[in-house]
Amino acid sequence: MDASYEAALGLHQIEGFLNQEANRREAHRRARDFAWELPGLTTDQRLVIEEAYAHKDVENARQVARHIADRIGQVEAQYEARHRSFARNTAVAMGVVTMGLIGLCIAVILGTAAGAA
Repeated sequence: MDASYEAALGLHQIEGFLNQEANRREAHRRARDFAWELPGLTTDQRLVIEEAYAHKDVENARQVARHIADRIGQVEAQYEARHRSFARNTAVAMGVVTMGLIGLCIAVILGTAAGAA
């Protein structure tokens, strides 16, 4: 691997980590806000609810990300299949046109040669 590829990969990984951590912190903030609004709970009970809520929120985000990644993979596969079909059809069409032009050139050459004789 060249250095620029490794640097880009490293930056991508760092960006992913920072994004994941920001999402985790935001999930904990939302969980804390939710838990502290519940009346009649002890601090320990609020902390348990906060942790469970944040964990569920992070897991939901992971599932959404997996779903999006799976869908992107499906769309890429569909695009690649269409592109292969288009490239194949274009190659066949170009072959037919080329053969037609070669046939036309041969006909013109033979017609010119027959007319000159």
